[in-house]
Amino acid sequence: MNRKKYILLILLVIFSISGFIYSSINVFTALKTIDQVLRLIRDSYVNPMEIDKLLDYAIEAITDSLDVHTTYLKESDYENLMIQTKGEFGGLGIQIYKRGDYITIISPIENTPAYRIGLLQGDKITAIEGTSTKDMKLNKAVSMMRGKPGTNITITISREGVDDPIDFTITRDIIKIKSVPYAGMIEKDVGYIRLGTFSQTSTSEMRNAIDSLINQGAENLILDLRSNPGGVLQEAFEIASLFIEKGNEIVYTEGKTVYDSYKSNNGSYKNIPLVVLVDGGSASGSEIVAGAIQDWDRGFLLGTKTFGKGSVQRVYPLPNKKALKLTIARYHTPSGRCIDRELVEDTITVYITKGELHREVKGGGGIIPDSILLYEYTDLYRKIVSQSLNFNFIVRWTHEHPDINSVTPGMIEDYKELVKEKGVEFSKTEWDSSLVYIKRSLKIGLADNKFGVKGRYRAMIPEDKQIQTAVNILKNAKTPSDVFVNK
Repeated sequence: MNRKKYILLILLVIFSISGFIYSSINVFTALKTIDQVLRLIRDSYVNPMEIDKLLDYAIEAITDSLDVHTTYLKESDYENLMIQTKGEFGGLGIQIYKRGDYITIISPIENTPAYRIGLLQGDKITAIEGTSTKDMKLNKAVSMMRGKPGTNITITISREGVDDPIDFTITRDIIKIKSVPYAGMIEKDVGYIRLGTFSQTSTSEMRNAIDSLINQGAENLILDLRSNPGGVLQEAFEIASLFIEKGNEIVYTEGKTVYDSYKSNNGSYKNIPLVVLVDGGSASGSEIVAGAIQDWDRGFLLGTKTFGKGSVQRVYPLPNKKALKLTIARYHTPSGRCIDRELVEDTITVYITKGELHREVKGGGGIIPDSILLYEYTDLYRKIVSQSLNFNFIVRWTHEHPDINSVTPGMIEDYKELVKEKGVEFSKTEWDSSLVYIKRSLKIGLADNKFGVKGRYRAMIPEDKQIQTAVNILKNAKTPSDVFVNK
């Protein structure tokens, strides 16, 4: 390999990042110093050393000092990166992120092994097959969790509210991503669309869903982006374009040497009153869509603050099938808010929307909805959810009672005994006050098992506080701006 050419490439990257290229440090002096150090180590260090490995160590040290998305990709890592944007891949079905020392789950993807077994948004992966993930790179974690479909992997989870780590043994599967797992009418004129991720088919799936709902009488829409961790960003841009008037800016990216503005190329559904649901699992592409809709007064955002994942990476191929994935810019909403929480944490600055209403919206580092609406649960119910009991219980129950399609007193009693077996202590008062949430979760799980995805959503929607609040916001809405009057 051409060592000097490789070193020069590394140094140019370092200097362009740090702004040193115009400082008092001379590039060629630095290059000479690095070359001298490598020669001394190669020729005089007490143990034999390979130049390639030294370069790997050097580049990894550099990237580790930057943001979590900037990373040095070995050959297998580079291949994994290329797989991640496909609509089908082998794995567990989770989107992960590095925040702090450990890998964090942004969200499990619906109808995947991770979702069914009970992994939750915010879970920290502390070990993979017994190997600690502390300070582990995202690419390595992805590589370890992917594998041949049908094989098992054990990951260890640290979960808020649970004292001890939890081991989950999950069977890998081919992850088939359906962007719109459900769309349906929930009132005579209100359509609901669940957009679970952004894959290469998302825009066509969205168009089909919207047109179908309009044909069924929908005059208003609820777009559910909760726990949508992102995906193919071009699809996010195209979906935002469906709702934003042609020519209006969707998002812009800005960095030292980068500035790009992306404007709507469509606007087919620009006049449909809209409520968008978001939460802490809404990231990346979801935040681009939600931010553009909010900034153009195009729809009402409801839920909780989004994840805050909005930086731009470019992959630079390097020799020997390696690559540098480098953060080169940040995503900004049309009003100027930076989406990325790691790069900009700001909940104070007030921005003005670009639409006709000129409303005030707050901050950056995630999208803050127009109305915050939290779910309120009892402490006991939170403890029960943390045990991830439902999937296996529902499977067993339906096998033993194949003719029962609804939650029965017997089912609740069996579940109660299982909760006790898992060591969760509670009083009669605590159980009774949590029963409404327990019944709801069992009802949804049973409907999912018996009737699939459609069954799950039909059981979930009538009892979902955020969806029902969205319905109320859309009542009597005839124009997009009406949703801000009816809130």
